[in-house]
Amino acid sequence: MKPMDDDIHSRQRTGWKVLASNSAFFSKLGFTYDPPRFDANGELIRFYDTERMLRYHREMFARGVKLHSSLLFSGWIGDGKFDYAETDRVLSAIASLGPGVRYLPRVKFNAPLDWGKNHPEELCVYFDGPRDREGIRNLAGGLRQDILGYDGDGYYAINYRDDRPNRNGLIANQSFSSEVWRRDAVDALIRLIRHVQATPWHDMIIGWHIAYGNCGETALWGGFNQPVMRTGDFGISHRKAFFDWGMKCYGSLKKMRKTWLLPELTRENIEPPPPSLRQGGTRNAEEFFRTSPAAQICIDYDRFLCEKDAESLEILCRAAKTADDRPAGGFYGYYLTLPRAAYAGHCAYDRVLNSPWIDFLCAPAGYYRRGVGEPGGEQVCAQSITRRKLFLDELDLRTHLAQENPRAANWPETRYLLWREFARCLMYDNNFWWMDLGGGWFDSPEIAAEIGKLEKLARRLRKRSVPHFPAQVLILSSDEAFLYHRPSFDLHRDLMQETPAELQLCAVTIDHYRTSDLNSLPLDRYRLVIILNSFEPDSDAAAILTKGVAAETPILWMYASGRVHGDDPSGLPLKAFTPPPEFGIKFGNLPERRFLSEEHEYPMFGIDVSDSEDITVLARYSDGTPAAAECRRNGRLTLRVAVPLLSKFEFREILRRAGIQPYREGFAACYGNDRFHGIFEDGGSSFEFYEKLPGNQSRHLV
Repeated sequence: MKPMDDDIHSRQRTGWKVLASNSAFFSKLGFTYDPPRFDANGELIRFYDTERMLRYHREMFARGVKLHSSLLFSGWIGDGKFDYAETDRVLSAIASLGPGVRYLPRVKFNAPLDWGKNHPEELCVYFDGPRDREGIRNLAGGLRQDILGYDGDGYYAINYRDDRPNRNGLIANQSFSSEVWRRDAVDALIRLIRHVQATPWHDMIIGWHIAYGNCGETALWGGFNQPVMRTGDFGISHRKAFFDWGMKCYGSLKKMRKTWLLPELTRENIEPPPPSLRQGGTRNAEEFFRTSPAAQICIDYDRFLCEKDAESLEILCRAAKTADDRPAGGFYGYYLTLPRAAYAGHCAYDRVLNSPWIDFLCAPAGYYRRGVGEPGGEQVCAQSITRRKLFLDELDLRTHLAQENPRAANWPETRYLLWREFARCLMYDNNFWWMDLGGGWFDSPEIAAEIGKLEKLARRLRKRSVPHFPAQVLILSSDEAFLYHRPSFDLHRDLMQETPAELQLCAVTIDHYRTSDLNSLPLDRYRLVIILNSFEPDSDAAAILTKGVAAETPILWMYASGRVHGDDPSGLPLKAFTPPPEFGIKFGNLPERRFLSEEHEYPMFGIDVSDSEDITVLARYSDGTPAAAECRRNGRLTLRVAVPLLSKFEFREILRRAGIQPYREGFAACYGNDRFHGIFEDGGSSFEFYEKLPGNQSRHLV
């Protein structure tokens, strides 16, 4: 991973080095209402106590954490209005920690509420919202404006009761495709940087964390958990931008009309495809996998949303780096945990990773199966990111001191989580920050002492050479695939979250990359390759795998990966399977697992073994339909599992067939490289951690 060219200013190199080699601490210091709102006295609504937050930062600083982060107010209080009193309050507080403190501010650039009144055509409008300028303006600033991006009883903060419920919105905040918003956000960013440069605190800043959208995480409004009918952007400037994008793609109005099946289409009457066409559960494979001509506009619209989101992040990062010559980046790429990742705008990895203006990406740690005795995980494909950018993992750890659930029950459980997340990040040289989102999550002598111990270990490990990854198992997933199927919460849970988690508990170390990385990955070292969701019609994954993977290495295709390519690359073609109300699957000699069919709001398949001469059935549904099978052709063993989820017991059997020996007989999550090894018990709070030393020696630390 090459940081940058030699002629980049030293501040840029210094910022990169600090971000790459130091973990950080993040608190609620600087948390204000977003977009900014004011109380009855005209004061900006804030959700933190400065002295209390500073106490947490001071404790971490004393334990060796020199890099700190928090929200920093942009100063953008209204359309064309700026005030930096809140900004200076936070800068002064961070500076008070002492000499040597470094600061990575997270700055949000969602447009102030009066901006929407003045620019109604630039707002995001949901499907059932108004389409005309005055209709949108009449809702701007009112209770039918979804200013948070999700339904809730107002802004959530400890000991705060919001007087403004945020439910049933018809419009949201700025559209991500709005050139007016981008222009004004860049202006606000440059004004902020110029202000900070004139203060005594500028030198402690080592980069800019750019934030906007849903929760400040560059996600389109409603992309996380809104009802289906209140997603999409049907605003005025957004519709025109979609038309212009289509013209650029297809080259002529005639071709665009023909492709989108809209013979009367114009720039004035264009509408994005409705939610009923883009979303909703279906067991019709053609509808689900968007293989019909009518679905092309849905594929294009999702691609457009992702490109506009990535473009917005790039524009703001470019402005920051041009004005201040420090690293810039933001949250992006949550396709591993976000079923509507394409609608949210998070499936343009290549655009983001190829950008010279974006230095780092970050994401909260995965919120699924992250408790004690579980494997934890990422929301992004972190290993793919770290090939080209820095990746910073937000360790949103709910210790036993947290008020929020789910949380650790006691100190031993907290200790388990601290070490597991530390090992998970350090395995692939990812950096991270300790996250205190509630206030006081680390506020005890024993937790502080443990953080100090981990920080010393991190500094020692990071000084060693770039780690070698010993993983024998490779998982491949695709962000592009989300364009080619309808969002399904059930399928996403099973295929993208449960499957990696169950495999992780099999006491083996695992690499996880995007299929887009295949051309440049050293594939010959793996002893099992698993393709999760290769649904792209033009994917060449099968051809690359055949060339790069050793002939004796099994390739496992999960669910319908490869089925939309025409000729099934697995050699194990699928056929429709209509499940009865209750059915099961029996894998080898393992006990049968039972399911209810209403749990599967997506197409289900069996495996066609009519050409059964060289096919071995590994699992069957209750009615005898093959659910998993393997075949050996041209000397290569290929497997297909038609269900989107295997349990750890079934994965253990597949690992055995691949000749892979787990680190232990029991089930556990294993994280490590040639620097260390951590083994975290499945279903309990015990764990082991070894530091590896030269000469095949090791030191037992925990």
